[in-house]
Amino acid sequence: MQDLSKQAIQLLQQGDLDGARTLFQFVLDQRVAVFGADNPAIATDLANLGNVLAELHDVVAARPLLERAVALREQQCGADHPDLATELGNLGLVLEAAGDLRAARAAYQRALAIQMAAYGGSHPSIGITLSNLAGLLRREGEVDQARAAWERAHQIFERHLAPSDPARQATQAALRGLS
Repeated sequence: MQDLSKQAIQLLQQGDLDGARTLFQFVLDQRVAVFGADNPAIATDLANLGNVLAELHDVVAARPLLERAVALREQQCGADHPDLATELGNLGLVLEAAGDLRAARAAYQRALAIQMAAYGGSHPSIGITLSNLAGLLRREGEVDQARAAWERAHQIFERHLAPSDPARQATQAALRGLS
């Protein structure tokens, strides 16, 4: 199964979203057959398929998979594990794309709290979550809060990422867009 998951990730990196979706679905189906639908061992498979569906803009199909991945990851790792924060951040993106801004904000804020407790204040993962939250805040018209979150994300990215990194560049562009 690991080899198939790696192949699906390679397809994803090559831009073959449909191929990745098909292979991620196959891997998930096989693991569910072996471990059962409620086993935490399938959390990564659910997340992989949910994330590729989100990339394909199928947030209706992605949402329940990512919600289930969050629940299983919490069962597997606990309520304060950074892997849970990653799942919450991905769920937040899908919730936001689906228009459920209140739930998206809650997912981002919970992810951020977990990351802050796990990493302190300046880990790149925190910058990514802050940037995602800032975009949501901007969308909701909370420009000052969005600016503060993007500035904080930018400070983190300046310390940890190369100037050419897409996350750093996107945050810089977002800040320029607020001016």
